[in-house]
Amino acid sequence: HMVTYRKAAAEEFPQVLDFINMVFSMEHSPHNFRELLPKLYQQGQEEKSSHYLAVEDNQIRAVVCAAPIVLRHNEDVLTCSGIGSVSVHPYHRGKGYMRKLMNMALSDMQKENVSLSLLSGKRHRYQYYGYEKGGLRYTYRFIKDAFRHCRPHFPHKELETLQITSEDSPYFPLIYALYEQRSIRCGRTPQDFFSICQSWGYRLYAVLHNQTFCGYFSMSGNTVSEIGLTDPEDLFSCLECCLTLSGQDTLYLQLLPWESEYRLAVSGLYESCSISQDDNYQIFDYPRVLEFFLGIQAEKQKLEDGILDFSVKGAGNFRITVEKGIPKVSLLEETPSLVLTPNQVISCMFSPDSSLGSHLLSQNCSWFPLPLSFCVLDKC
Repeated sequence: HMVTYRKAAAEEFPQVLDFINMVFSMEHSPHNFRELLPKLYQQGQEEKSSHYLAVEDNQIRAVVCAAPIVLRHNEDVLTCSGIGSVSVHPYHRGKGYMRKLMNMALSDMQKENVSLSLLSGKRHRYQYYGYEKGGLRYTYRFIKDAFRHCRPHFPHKELETLQITSEDSPYFPLIYALYEQRSIRCGRTPQDFFSICQSWGYRLYAVLHNQTFCGYFSMSGNTVSEIGLTDPEDLFSCLECCLTLSGQDTLYLQLLPWESEYRLAVSGLYESCSISQDDNYQIFDYPRVLEFFLGIQAEKQKLEDGILDFSVKGAGNFRITVEKGIPKVSLLEETPSLVLTPNQVISCMFSPDSSLGSHLLSQNCSWFPLPLSFCVLDKC
């Protein structure tokens, strides 16, 4: 049986969609990717991603999707790629299809000068392809009781929530403009913003005070994964609305590491907080990625001056310099004594589990972990 490995053509999109729906529905609960990921799978989105196929006897046997994601920090842009919809037909496992497709996707990323790749999935399964669990995610848990107890300590406003069901809502341009004001954000076009906020079963809501727009959030069940308010002081009242809207006794709020204003605003209100690894990551361009996240870190806290020389197996020798609080990453000619594998770089410099970092990086540990993170809505 002849197996061909190639990228899907636009007209094969319906078959690709049928295939991933079938595999994920057999593996897990029923899946409908057109609803789960409208940003990639609703009609007309064929150009948004690349699907790599293993085809045998004109039948799709395996699929891997790669979708571009851009992370912005002021004028600085980091080109990333998310991997998703990784699926092999249950009757055709163990034939090496996945390995071949993953390697095709990774090789294209490197040709296209992608700096960083992310994917969700089992840690040890994807370590074969160079990924490692890392990044930072903050999850805050709120209970009904707390809002009653904390009311005297927080400003209170009567807010309303309104579900946004289409881009035609008069509040939609206000939501988009508020998102675009973030100094650190994923590049989302106005055309894609609504479908991105509907990813993974999330729903988009506007927050109003006396009919005046004062923010938005995206919520699925009782989890809020993105929130933007014109005045962060409204956070208490907004979260109380979210809890009521969810119809549950507990509410979860996920914040990115650099959302320090909101993290500070909830510090007196949450019941518990957890800091976990965000996802599986792979770095292709070390100077670019390190400088990007060191730049965010330097904006949020004062970095101690210092120098760190290290080598990454297969990727080169690097020097991180922080002078007067300003970080810079440069290349080194000679190999320094500290040699790390690509996976160790993520574990030491980009993970909340600092055990390996404090063991391997003798000095300058205070720079790490770097605030690598993506909102679930931007992932594929």
